[in-house]
Amino acid sequence: MVSVLIGLGLSGLGSWALAQNPQGMSASLNVKLSHSGAIVQGRVSVPKEDEVTGAWSSVGRARLLRCAPRCQVVSSIPVQGSLMLSSDSGYRVVLGGKLSAGQKVSLVLRLRGGLILNVTAPVSR
Repeated sequence: MVSVLIGLGLSGLGSWALAQNPQGMSASLNVKLSHSGAIVQGRVSVPKEDEVTGAWSSVGRARLLRCAPRCQVVSSIPVQGSLMLSSDSGYRVVLGGKLSAGQKVSLVLRLRGGLILNVTAPVSR
């Protein structure tokens, strides 16, 4: 039941995001499997300074982390035009759940300014 509600919520957010994506807002992302979940990698570009305040995937809610010097959960990640995400970056988005290489995951990123970005990302090892 919960997964159905999450799926309906993601599909609703996705269709709303398509109508709301402003010029200059984009993301090129992939998901890399790790020992306890997966890490979102790639670049998010926004037209002005903003913050990522939430992230969800088709397998559940994602965690926003600041990793300097240790990783800890944060409520937002600052974006100053462009945000690089990787296992080596100061900020990370991590996913839990059961993922497998070759799978495609829907990702939804919410920005403080009220914008939503919907992306499909492939999962790799």
